[in-house]
Amino acid sequence: MNKFECTKWDELAYAEATDNAKIGDAKMTFAYTGVVEGEGKSAALLIYTADGSGTATGAELFTGRINGREGTVIFHTTNTFDAEGVTGTFTVVPGTGTGELAGAGGSGAYEMKMGTMSTDYTFTS
Repeated sequence: MNKFECTKWDELAYAEATDNAKIGDAKMTFAYTGVVEGEGKSAALLIYTADGSGTATGAELFTGRINGREGTVIFHTTNTFDAEGVTGTFTVVPGTGTGELAGAGGSGAYEMKMGTMSTDYTFTS
């Protein structure tokens, strides 16, 4: 089974409008098991609308194994969120692989209920 867990979340708001719309960033750490196995360190730009929903885009340095091949890659991440949960994708950025992951490609997706810190993911290489 493919699972990942957010093990660390640090968020900082940079600017906020009077209607609660705001921008900020988050730095996160993820632990992966399954086809993708290892740790990711991520940074994302967050955009919140007045109702608390929003989007995030970022980058994640992954260290570990993908399909049994070891090394590092950078994922480009995109997310949408609301009070119910988060839907996200992560895609290997071409040219960022090291070790056995040099030349690696692939992408994944997940849905996570708000308030939980782990979920299943899919990944296709």
